Amino acid sequence: MRQLTDETVLAVGRLTLAATELEYLLAGIGADQADADPAAIFTASGEPVRAARRSAQLASPDRRDEFVGLVEAAATYLAQSRSAVRAMWFESNRVSAATFDEISSLILRCRDRLQTVVDEVSPTLSAPPRPR
Repeated sequence: MRQLTDETVLAVGRLTLAATELEYLLAGIGADQADADPAAIFTASGEPVRAARRSAQLASPDRRDEFVGLVEAAATYLAQSRSAVRAMWFESNRVSAATFDEISSLILRCRDRLQTVVDEVSPTLSAPPRPR
């Protein structure tokens, strides 16, 4: 791995937090339909996306396509974030802070839109409370 600038390290941190927050929301979505423990879903690798996919399929027909599309977008953005971070270990792949910030922005917009749809579809469901 090459030497990283402070700007890149901070951008990776922002990306990591954004991705984790999105996974946290996905875990809450998945836990709601399965009547499961959101913490168990959140801590199992890949399970937040899988659980949210299952829940999205159960949405009302008038919102299902939108819900499924947002969960799939979330899965794509999470995969992009992992790929960008892993690319730092290869000298031929120069990933800039701007790239990390761009992916972070996509993740956060997706999270916001997904939360809006969740609030409209299931007003009682929201992201699980954050630990203090």
